[in-house]
Amino acid sequence: MQHIYTMYEEVEDKLRFITTSGVRIKMMISLLERPKASGELKDELETSTSTVIHAARDLEKEKLIIEGANGFELTNTGRIVALKTMEYIKSFGVVKKFDNFWVTHDLSDIPDDLLLRIGELADSKIITDTPTDLLRGLSLYFKLVRKAKQMYGISSIFHPKFPDMIEKLANRGVEMKFIVTPMIFKTLSGEKYGKRLKALTEKENFELRLYDRELKLAFTVTDFVLSFALYFTDGNFDSATDLLSYNKEAIKWGRDLFRYYYDKAKVIRPEDI
Repeated sequence: MQHIYTMYEEVEDKLRFITTSGVRIKMMISLLERPKASGELKDELETSTSTVIHAARDLEKEKLIIEGANGFELTNTGRIVALKTMEYIKSFGVVKKFDNFWVTHDLSDIPDDLLLRIGELADSKIITDTPTDLLRGLSLYFKLVRKAKQMYGISSIFHPKFPDMIEKLANRGVEMKFIVTPMIFKTLSGEKYGKRLKALTEKENFELRLYDRELKLAFTVTDFVLSFALYFTDGNFDSATDLLSYNKEAIKWGRDLFRYYYDKAKVIRPEDI
């Protein structure tokens, strides 16, 4: 890590320059859209023209923006810095928005590159069961997946209603890909569910893969929604809390998380059951 510390010392002044002025940050993010004149920036940022001009001159000195025929615009360097700053803000926004969720749950099975993209979950909400509605999250989950045309997911937990739901969707032609953990595969391939699982794996629109260890997360991502759950840090699954999002960025985040484990999991064929 020493090289990171050295790099920090080299860019410390630049970081301080960017992060200590809300006007400079907002101006750079605004200019990601297109070049803008000082008057437009003044109105958008709800500040004075003199404040905008002063911030612009500071940014020009750092070669982050230039003034052209259409107003102020980002340099190539400025665009890189603005994009990373926006990503940084979104990530901290998600951390703050769902602070208790991240603190109390086990994040160890979310790879670092996807934790770095946690800001993509900004447009999400937490669904929590209540004393008067103990199945709120589960009921919403079943309601949502019925509308799916594609359904991918990781199952590290089991509910007796899952097999019926999966069969109905598979028979309807929904494209389905699932990754299960050893414990779940043992349950599904046993005497009670084995024949039904084997029949599913014979369908062209159904694929099952086995991951080689237990995972501390469970989620489903469809063509229009991400439903994401975690285990508590004490090892118990949080069946009462679900992070839900209909946002395209969040759905892509969920699909990329699925792909990470999909590529590492073994395909289960009918003869394996």
